[in-house]
Amino acid sequence: MRLTPKQIHSIKQVATEVFGSGVHVYLFGSRVDDRRRGGDIDLYITGTAITLEEQLDGKLKFLIKVKQLLGDQRIDLVLAPMPGQALQPIHRIAQQTCVPL
Repeated sequence: MRLTPKQIHSIKQVATEVFGSGVHVYLFGSRVDDRRRGGDIDLYITGTAITLEEQLDGKLKFLIKVKQLLGDQRIDLVLAPMPGQALQPIHRIAQQTCVPL
């Protein structure tokens, strides 16, 4: 995993602040592979029981706060689908390749 302990701590702390204490944060994509270089930080978050409007608001708050802590990094945030919401291909990819932070 190509994240520092400080980056992991910051990401988890902001996720808890924005989405609540029941949230789980996972890394997926190229940063999971230690042999690769570069790439954005792909995050998958589960454990949120919020409306779509709250998800959008939370996503913006999360990205702003994390960028303030980590610097100008490319960060993609995928929130787990809500009950009854269709599973998109990006959700499947995240679920199949993610590692917990």
